[in-house]
Amino acid sequence: MGKESSPHIGIYGVANAGKSTLLNRLTGQQSAIVSPQAGTTADPVRRSFEIAGYGPVVFIDTAGIDDTASELGRLRVRKTWQTLTEVDLAIVLLVGSEPSPAERHLLDTVRANDVPALVLPERAANLSTDEILRRARESMPESSQSVPPFFGERPIAAGDVLVFVCPIDSAAPAGRLILPQVQALRAALDAGAVAVTVQPPQLPEALEMYAPRLVVTDSQAFREVVAMVGKHRPRTEVTSFSVLLAEQKGDKAVYTEGLKAVDVLKPGDRVLIIENCSHQATCDDIGRAKIPGWLREYTGVGDLRFTFVSGRDPLPAELYAVPGYFALAVQCGGCVSTRRMIQSRIHAARRNGVPITNYGMLIRKLQVRG
Repeated sequence: MGKESSPHIGIYGVANAGKSTLLNRLTGQQSAIVSPQAGTTADPVRRSFEIAGYGPVVFIDTAGIDDTASELGRLRVRKTWQTLTEVDLAIVLLVGSEPSPAERHLLDTVRANDVPALVLPERAANLSTDEILRRARESMPESSQSVPPFFGERPIAAGDVLVFVCPIDSAAPAGRLILPQVQALRAALDAGAVAVTVQPPQLPEALEMYAPRLVVTDSQAFREVVAMVGKHRPRTEVTSFSVLLAEQKGDKAVYTEGLKAVDVLKPGDRVLIIENCSHQATCDDIGRAKIPGWLREYTGVGDLRFTFVSGRDPLPAELYAVPGYFALAVQCGGCVSTRRMIQSRIHAARRNGVPITNYGMLIRKLQVRG
């Protein structure tokens, strides 16, 4: 399990509560700068770590939640609150035996976000590292490790042949595959399957030579790949890397329902595109160029307005404050995000009456016309 799928544990408290010191103790490294000066931690610090008897996790050290005396401090606190959408467990450090008003607000906010909490009062400084890790392990929800398999309910068995179609264009990173392709390759190897990787022009030959159990394609080539498979191996299932991620980290039923909004888009409607990674956009960018173009082509509506969210940036305030502001939200596969973060964004859209779907499922609809 890669770090993007590993359970995330946030460390929270007021300024100088010892959050960075605790992170360094738990990881056995100087993962975070420690200083008696308040406000040392600005952006959240992430550190991968393996807990014995449990597995890999990602610790997140955050800024003090009472650092609100300046605009910079308020920005730090905002970043801290944002991490609650991705953590599976919150370790809350108290500076005294009883919570202060700021600490009570922190505990209330953690609970409001449905995040399990391990509360460590001031005397916890005397606990051993092993004891704190034991308590963290016991406090983690079982669901944090129960990420659905990458290929979903498909019975991939040892010896099955899977063909992965990976186009190389200007949006492809230099010298490597994109993360969903790497994740699929690893999942295939874990299952004992045989993974064959090709670009679209080599697909017909691979279909004839290997008679694959499943073909997985990059979403942008879906129409082309479906046509090739239909001609050479019509009984072979075709899906995309993003659809597989939709099933693993998202909510397929909600995404399917959200697709219905595509057919009723009208001039002036706003569409929210949610990208969970940050990258330089190109002319071939799937989220910022191709999906808007395909939506306009499919619907015949040229006057669609698009808003883009990247990385861990919060969703637009209009989503919460203005009913009906967005007619549709489109979530990326989330290959670099935790399942909890994807789920939190799905829930935010649904709570505010915005239909939401997924890159891969939307592209499949737009390219196969239905």
